[in-house]
Amino acid sequence: MATEEAVVTAPSGAPAAARKKKKKSRVVKRIITLLIVLAVLAAAGFAVWYFVFRETKAEGTIVTATASVNTITSAVQGYGSSRAGANAAVSVALKGVIQEVYVNAGDVIYEGMPLFSIYSPDAAAQVQKAQEDVNNARKTLDAAEKSLEMARKALEEHRGNEDKLAVRAPFSGNLTGVVELVPGQMLEAGAKIATLVNDRQMRLVLYFSYAYEKDISVGQHVDVSVPGLMLVTDGTVEAIYKVKYKTPEGGVCFEADIVLDNPGTLTEGMAASATALVNGEEVTPYSGGQLAYYGTRELTAVLGGTVLSVGDLRNYMDVEAGDILLTQDRDVYEERLAALESDVEAAEKQVEDSAAQLAKLEEVLVNAQAAEQNTEVTAPIAGTVTSCSIVPDQEVEAGTTVITISDTSVMTVQITVDDRNISYISPGMEIELTDWNGNSYIGVVTKIDIEGAQMGSGMSTYPVTLSVENMMGLLQQGMGLNYSFVTSQSVDCVTVPIQCVKNIVDPDGNPHKVVFIKADEKPENAVEFEMPEYYGEYPPYPSAEEGYWPVPVETGLSDRYNLEITSGLEPGAEIFNAYMMTGAYSY
Repeated sequence: MATEEAVVTAPSGAPAAARKKKKKSRVVKRIITLLIVLAVLAAAGFAVWYFVFRETKAEGTIVTATASVNTITSAVQGYGSSRAGANAAVSVALKGVIQEVYVNAGDVIYEGMPLFSIYSPDAAAQVQKAQEDVNNARKTLDAAEKSLEMARKALEEHRGNEDKLAVRAPFSGNLTGVVELVPGQMLEAGAKIATLVNDRQMRLVLYFSYAYEKDISVGQHVDVSVPGLMLVTDGTVEAIYKVKYKTPEGGVCFEADIVLDNPGTLTEGMAASATALVNGEEVTPYSGGQLAYYGTRELTAVLGGTVLSVGDLRNYMDVEAGDILLTQDRDVYEERLAALESDVEAAEKQVEDSAAQLAKLEEVLVNAQAAEQNTEVTAPIAGTVTSCSIVPDQEVEAGTTVITISDTSVMTVQITVDDRNISYISPGMEIELTDWNGNSYIGVVTKIDIEGAQMGSGMSTYPVTLSVENMMGLLQQGMGLNYSFVTSQSVDCVTVPIQCVKNIVDPDGNPHKVVFIKADEKPENAVEFEMPEYYGEYPPYPSAEEGYWPVPVETGLSDRYNLEITSGLEPGAEIFNAYMMTGAYSY
């Protein structure tokens, strides 16, 4: 069988076709390379435009807040430092040698607790001197008290003489020896004005023999005879005196004073006698006597002063008890009164000073006696020993402070409050205090030093002292404390975060305090304004396109975070707070 084989023959011109195919491949490669280069250049240009020349605007999400009802308080805050409520410095009274020391710095002690003992070789001499000083001080005080008593007595006597500016007749009688006086004339204290005699009655002194001692008595009736007038009148025995009047004949007589009414004709010096009826017989005196006025008194100006008026001041003028004879002005009386009051004040001051000096010297004596007896020195107050500078066998000089004690159970804190807030502070007010560790304390205002104000930075600051209970001992001396107290408070008020309230200007240039409220349509009271230029990443205020409109509000109190809205906003309203950025491109 025959097999046919296909024979393939090469066409004529085969080498030329191969060369054309190879050339075409090189052109393609060049085109691809060019395209790659162009793509790279385009990408680089796009990057430069995108990241350098393209204007970008950050987009943010609006964060809103809700107007809510709260209680807001306005508080004042500041800083102060603590110190012990009481301090005591214990010193030695006399030079001596320390025997024993019972405490150390840092010990908590009670009042009266022994601190140390000291021996002083000079104590006896010091005690003697201190005792002498005390004795002298007591004498000085006694003298001062006597001077005060005399000054007070003189003042009271002078006050009692006020009614004596008018010179009155002390009893009824007749004036003699009258000094001529006229209004305007100056009278010295004690100056004589007149003599007043009681001539309404007369007095007769007679002597009777002791043989009639039991027969003549006070109140007995006698007959008085006045030979010069041939008058016999009634008399009464007013007084009997058991004197021993001896007669030339050797008799002994007693005195009988007889009083009789003056019918108007009797005068002083007239001879008179009297007889008494005893057992039906007349008893006569040893001899007669002379009539005398019943009373005589020299009238004087008790107080000095100018004569204002003169009454019935005439010789032989009959006057009644109480009649005003002369009046004086008050000038001299008032001057004397002021001087005596000043004397009393000075005497009181002298007594006070003398008593204080005595107390001081008595304390020195007590200390000297304690030192002489080598007694222990005790704590004057309870507290903590803050320093102790002595050791046994140490010699110390008199007056050296050796131990200091601070009572930290009650601390004081000094704060300063400026003149804007000092009116909110009052004694007894409680103020909150906190230390660096967050511990809280309550300070009570005990003193407001208005006179201690300090000027600076355009305002005045006033020192205020607080008292703080420190029974736990947490407060230490010199510890810094922050204080805070409420100046005002608004309860159940509308509040918003402080940053929600903005300040804008309307087209007329009028400023407005607003909040941007979220609303579907423009509120009637919305304020027109133009968005100011800004260079930040987002605008300062939201726009109407975003659904927010500026409405005016009035504000009240604020704290660190919130602000009271007194009008213009209802509780529950949603308002613009801030932008929260979701992207930002800035190179």
